[in-house]
Amino acid sequence: MTTMLVAISGGHLAQLHMLAPRIARGEDVVWMTDDTAQSRSLLAGERVHHVPTRPPRDLLGVLRDTRVARRIFAEHDIDHVVSSGAQVALSALIPALMRRVPFSYVESATRVTELSLTGKVIDRIPSVRRWVQYPSGVRQRWGYALSVFDGFRVEPAGDGPITRAVVTVGGNGEYGFRRLIEAAGRALPAEAHVLWQVGSTDVSGIDIEAVASVPSSALSAELEAADVVIGHAGTGTALAALGAGKVPLLAPRSVDHGEHVDSHQDDLAAFLAARGLAVVRPADGITRADLHEASRWRVTRRDDLEPVSI
Repeated sequence: MTTMLVAISGGHLAQLHMLAPRIARGEDVVWMTDDTAQSRSLLAGERVHHVPTRPPRDLLGVLRDTRVARRIFAEHDIDHVVSSGAQVALSALIPALMRRVPFSYVESATRVTELSLTGKVIDRIPSVRRWVQYPSGVRQRWGYALSVFDGFRVEPAGDGPITRAVVTVGGNGEYGFRRLIEAAGRALPAEAHVLWQVGSTDVSGIDIEAVASVPSSALSAELEAADVVIGHAGTGTALAALGAGKVPLLAPRSVDHGEHVDSHQDDLAAFLAARGLAVVRPADGITRADLHEASRWRVTRRDDLEPVSI
């Protein structure tokens, strides 16, 4: 049996990659995603079909990317499609419906209290199997089976100096987050070694050595070596930090400041903070004390999570 896994780069792809061992049917897997440093690194050695990186809510792009999905169905004997979004899920859904191939949609873990736009579209299609990643999110036609945050444990790690840090606002996307970059610069010790992954953020006039994006393998190594991780409250950033054993210091992006399309990062940040999986502060209110609070904890993973059928 062959499972087709569909997700766009960033948090969506990071989530599906983590969930894949628990949900993929059989040993054969083929991926559909965009071609980025993250996807090339994360899916090295996998069978991957690429779509262009597109802006959010690009309906014409959805239709164009169905050509890639149709080619995957033509080249592989697909038995099941699983997607964690975003709009690329709809590109794969169209040919899946035409071929009557079972399609499962796992709503992003970013969506704690409401559905994403893609989820709202999926909600109108009766044949799709729909899942949320929080028991509190179960509703009519949407069930709960698993979450990417299953199995993280937080333990004391002691307090020490901040000598290495990672500051990341995501490696792709069209929204900058200069407020966080500036606040992190003020709070971090001047002598600390810092990886600044700034995405599309304009950092002109800020005295840092910034990169837009780094491969997942390089980012993981930096995260593991860091004393503290500072980032936006995106799912990919949170998962990367937790996977590297760090409780991140997160700041939600603000719609009022033009940093995102909605306020869903507030919901995710609140959920993580309530479970001790993140220290959350406003973007322009980060202090040195906040850095030390986050660095006082370490994260470990359970290895006994069971496969699930979705």
